Amino acid sequence: MVENEPFVDLHLHSTCSDGGDTPEEIVSKASKLGFSCVSITDHDTCKGYKRAREAALKHGVELIPGIEVSTQMGNRSVHILGYMVNPKSDAIEKIVSVAGQGRLERMERIVSKLCKLGYRVDIKGVIRFTGEGVLGRFLLAKYLVSIKQFKSTHEVFSKVLGDEKPAFEPVPGFAPSEAIELISEAGGVSSLAHPGGSFSTEEIEGFIKAGLDGIEAFTPHHDPADEQKYIDIASRHNLLVTGGSDSHGNPDYRRQIGAVKLPYRLVESIKERTEQEVTTG
Repeated sequence: MVENEPFVDLHLHSTCSDGGDTPEEIVSKASKLGFSCVSITDHDTCKGYKRAREAALKHGVELIPGIEVSTQMGNRSVHILGYMVNPKSDAIEKIVSVAGQGRLERMERIVSKLCKLGYRVDIKGVIRFTGEGVLGRFLLAKYLVSIKQFKSTHEVFSKVLGDEKPAFEPVPGFAPSEAIELISEAGGVSSLAHPGGSFSTEEIEGFIKAGLDGIEAFTPHHDPADEQKYIDIASRHNLLVTGGSDSHGNPDYRRQIGAVKLPYRLVESIKERTEQEVTTG
């Protein structure tokens, strides 16, 4: 970063999906930490962006619309970030609708698996615990800790909920290519979230052929070697480079807002790419 250059965080989660901070609290924290711009990228919803707009105006923090779309590739989860999307577009409404129904059905299957594994868990209790958030693994993990079935969310994921663990179920609905297309239809640009070690170069190139616009290089999930690897891939394929803390507002994790501070020029690049796609689309 250049000295005194404004900094940003482009990957944040609120209580509208599986975060611990409300959208308004995220904006307030960002302002106190000196961020000039943030993006709330809740899972399969833009509700957090809609709620945070007034707070952003109050605190003088630029807020760009974002979303993190859950997709599946075989038995693996693939998360596609979308930036500068129109929250009111038919494409976003489709993501919200399809993902919402799919997540409920998926949660019912996960709970069934957990019961067969001997854990005491009830789908109605999970839904009550989730509240306004999005039904997903992280909130389920927090619920399991709250009812003393596990000692920590880390233990939940390492034993039963992580990819390919006994109770894992992928989010049904979209393939990565479909999410990329829907984000484009919503007027936005797409970026592959925290790819670190999860995908081969060939798989990433497949996403690029499907229209992927960017790749998340800067995230607490990556070490410096990962960062350089994805910067190089972005350079070779003329992709946007994105990043952020992936904060869920949980004080037990290093993924907190403020953990990653990126230069504002990343936002400028996103805006330029969005304008190019609108012009040439």
